Amino acid sequence: MGKVFKIILGTFITVVILMVVTFINWEYIYGDNRPIANAKAIYQIEFKDKDIAETSDVDNRILYVVPKGHLDTYIKMMRIKGYELTERDPKHNTLLLKKGNNYTEINYKKFARKYTIIDSPFLKEV
Repeated sequence: MGKVFKIILGTFITVVILMVVTFINWEYIYGDNRPIANAKAIYQIEFKDKDIAETSDVDNRILYVVPKGHLDTYIKMMRIKGYELTERDPKHNTLLLKKGNNYTEINYKKFARKYTIIDSPFLKEV
């Protein structure tokens, strides 16, 4: 029983140390992302067969996750909200949308291996 107890205690101490190190270096490891919120968004895309999923970052900006290369889903959603795509710049990963006389630039970037995360300029209501 002494060996089993030592193994369990060693495992417990290792897990606690890893959790403390992760908590201390949270911003360095994850940046502005919320990993649990992003995991929920990926879950909605993969298992609930959604085309687009909403998430947010630490500043409560709305982010959208789409499968890699499926920006058309986001563009259709914005068209429903009254925006029109005026320019698409894949070199700089930006979309330029127009609503009335106002132009809005939307940035997107590769997320994980199979997804694209779209940085919306709109804030999430808290």
